Amino acid sequence: MAASLKNVLLLGGAGTLGSPIIKALVANGTFTISVLSRPDSKSTFPTGLKRLTSDFTKPSLVESFKGQDAVVDLVAQASLDDCKRFIDAALEAGVKRFILSEFSGNMGNEANVSIAPLFSHRVAVREYARAKADAVPDFSFTTVSNGPFYDWAIKNGSIGFNLETHTATIYGDGNQPASVATLSSVGQAVAGILAKPAETANKSLFVASFTPTQNEILAVLEEVTGEKWEVNKIGIADSITQGFQALGKGDMSGFVGVFMGSTYGPGNGNDFPKSGGLSNELLGLPKEDMKAVTAAILEGKDV
Repeated sequence: MAASLKNVLLLGGAGTLGSPIIKALVANGTFTISVLSRPDSKSTFPTGLKRLTSDFTKPSLVESFKGQDAVVDLVAQASLDDCKRFIDAALEAGVKRFILSEFSGNMGNEANVSIAPLFSHRVAVREYARAKADAVPDFSFTTVSNGPFYDWAIKNGSIGFNLETHTATIYGDGNQPASVATLSSVGQAVAGILAKPAETANKSLFVASFTPTQNEILAVLEEVTGEKWEVNKIGIADSITQGFQALGKGDMSGFVGVFMGSTYGPGNGNDFPKSGGLSNELLGLPKEDMKAVTAAILEGKDV
């Protein structure tokens, strides 16, 4: 039986996922929560959380990880060497569970992973963690695939819908389902993983708030706003090619084209109910209604 996980450290925690994960862990009521950041970080966290600092060298990380049952890696865009160092430090400190910094699309699908180096990097980290878990019985890992963060992406337009201009960019024919999740549901998923260590050890789990096509999202947005939206279309292959061309020129907005091409590419495994099977029930996630959630987002409410 897997040991219980009480002391939880968030590695990072100031980014997009930090707040909803902290909120879910606090709401659970059984965890002692710490957040680890660099000494010069200006980020603030809720009262009652322990704030730790580290220069992120391995000795410093080991010292910070001591006494922690679980580490949740929220460091964005860390290198492969960085990710390996985080895992090695956790092992040396006696951490029992390490949740990897994936929180993305289907990293178990070869077609999806082959699109971008970032994806293959995540697979390499996953394989490294699995090898360590195989070698050390008291250590385990978990990954979470959740697709785009629905509320965050609707607000900033990164999945093709511009709330200000009421224009939509549809990738492909718009009929490919792809799973998405609200930030709050991802936070609850992390809390659920830590609350059920035996059931989630060494697992790659899929969660989703809903699995709509882009045309279905567009229909909901038009219904909620009461307006017909202007629609532009781009092919999947063109989106990926143009995205890489932009990235090659130093234009980081090109990542959106690559990401959307991978998300909605047929055969890329991002329809999680079909490709991976959802762990929503296992992790205690509530059912969500896309229209209600979308309306709340447009009203500026938390979802």
